[in-house]
Amino acid sequence: MKTISFILSSLAAVLLGTSCQQQQRAYPLYWFEQADGSEAGATFTIVYKDRYYVRQPIFNLEHFEKFESFLETDGSYTVTLYLKPEYRNRLYLTTLNNQGKYLLPVVNGMAFTPILIDSPVNTGKLTIWGGLNGYDLKMISRKVEPVRPEIEEKRYKDKDPRPRPKMPVDTNIMRDPSGRAIPQIY
Repeated sequence: MKTISFILSSLAAVLLGTSCQQQQRAYPLYWFEQADGSEAGATFTIVYKDRYYVRQPIFNLEHFEKFESFLETDGSYTVTLYLKPEYRNRLYLTTLNNQGKYLLPVVNGMAFTPILIDSPVNTGKLTIWGGLNGYDLKMISRKVEPVRPEIEEKRYKDKDPRPRPKMPVDTNIMRDPSGRAIPQIY
């Protein structure tokens, strides 16, 4: 009887230990939609280069099924991400309703070139134009399948060579109408 209780308690300890382990989190890659202004307040907006963006991302890495990268002349990579079919209508409606505004891609806490929405997008593709490195590609490939794995795997790097940006000291802090500071992305 003691043997059975020992086995059951050991099994319970193993199950508890494996269930408490954290799942591997997706690489932080988000797309933010431009907001009309700071009237929503600091709780709902962020700022990048004097433009306001809705703090809640419209897409993250989990919404994409495939990606493809292209080498730029400066040695960085441009990445095109392909949305899963169930999210393509969201992209179409977002781009249809927000023409003349911007979408801001943010990868691992760093903002990249905002994309001007000049027409509705019904292809299900979003592109980050330049600035990504082999480490970014490797981290993206952990969650999203590459279109051409034999080419992408040659581009991967194990360490992030990009230095973290430092906060500017002479920044003019933007505030909402109630006086709260609005977070800024650099």
